[in-house]
Amino acid sequence: MKKRFAYAASAAIGLGLGSPVAAAAPLTPSDDPVLFWNDLAIRTVGGGAPAQARVMAILNAAMHDAVVSSYGGAGNYYNQGVATQGGNVRAAAATAARNVLVQLNGSNPANVAAYNAALNASLNLVKDGTAKTNGIATGGAFASAMLMARTGDGSVAPPGFTYTPGTGPGDWRPTGPGAAALPHWGNVKPFIIGSVTDFRPDAPPALDSAEYLAAYNEVKEIGALNSATRTQDQTNSALFWDASVGTTWHRIAVDVIADDANSTLENARIMAKLSSAVADSLIAGFDAKYTYELWRPVTAIREGDNDGVAATVGDATWSPLFGTPMHPSYTSTHSMQSGAASAVLLGLGIDQGFTGQIQTDFRQFSSIGQAAQDAADSRLWGGIHFRFDNEVGLATGQEIGRFALKQAAFNAVPEPASWAMMIAGFGFVGAVARVRARRVAFA
Repeated sequence: MKKRFAYAASAAIGLGLGSPVAAAAPLTPSDDPVLFWNDLAIRTVGGGAPAQARVMAILNAAMHDAVVSSYGGAGNYYNQGVATQGGNVRAAAATAARNVLVQLNGSNPANVAAYNAALNASLNLVKDGTAKTNGIATGGAFASAMLMARTGDGSVAPPGFTYTPGTGPGDWRPTGPGAAALPHWGNVKPFIIGSVTDFRPDAPPALDSAEYLAAYNEVKEIGALNSATRTQDQTNSALFWDASVGTTWHRIAVDVIADDANSTLENARIMAKLSSAVADSLIAGFDAKYTYELWRPVTAIREGDNDGVAATVGDATWSPLFGTPMHPSYTSTHSMQSGAASAVLLGLGIDQGFTGQIQTDFRQFSSIGQAAQDAADSRLWGGIHFRFDNEVGLATGQEIGRFALKQAAFNAVPEPASWAMMIAGFGFVGAVARVRARRVAFA
């Protein structure tokens, strides 16, 4: 089956959010509850990419635990020691999701109305009785536990926190009006990796190194607004991924598994693993950014004659293909989240070709891995990252994704390789079988 999803301006569905959201036909409450609530969150969660990824990780951890309880404890809980009665899986997942989203994304009354309506529609599908009552209680308990666990997690900058950019050669400087973006985000408590320092990459190349000079000259040529060497396909890639956000890989995951006939338990595991890895990749990425504070190509090239390196020829009028984000260059967090998400999906045997649309841009991919590589390369072609930013970012993200796969949290009992047998033993449908030849589309 070929499906088509798309991003469009948020005004198309009247939410007034600042980031792209899916405009194609949404999933319905009668669909798998984990996928339905992810779909709804992707459409409505605003803010920057790190904040969006944090909400998605909290959402999916709470739903995962609620679903595990409803499946008789058939898995490793993320939130330990929460006393629940299980109950109906749809009631549990829907209540957990609604409570998390109202708490974290409820500043817009339209969002609250949408979440309440979705919960009511979900619960109307469940027969009244003990299972429904217990499911509601279970979902509420795990939402509360997850929200409590993330209270004071560092996502809000502490009082008095300030950041002052450097002024020397190689130091990041603001690339536009306003303050540096999220200089505190590297201090956010990770979801699954333990410590960001375990995944902090080595320092970027020195300004007088051959590697830096090669990267400098490459982005100066191929990433320029008026580049004569960037191909049309490379331009298309840069513009396509430039519009992606912190939920883009969640959208890819939802769409590629939506008709795989997985159990709700399996979908909960996939989305919890992926969302926690993506959130942690962005935390680790911002830790690296503000640890090394490397200037962006636009600054490096315009200051090329003042960096103390004779080989770097400057151009005071140089501009990239599109605007440069307001945070340091090394590493690329676009690349990191793409690496983390793709490693999780590929590690779970999920690999498909698909056609993507974000706003008015289309892109066709042969596989999940090819999409992740394209996302990383796009930042060079757009002129906002050096090659080493992207290569290190993609590799570090992949390490985080593979680490997440090995952790007990969100895994079945026994290990993931035996999920299919375990789920079949419970009499549930689905598990890990994949259709690899399908073409699907994501928003």
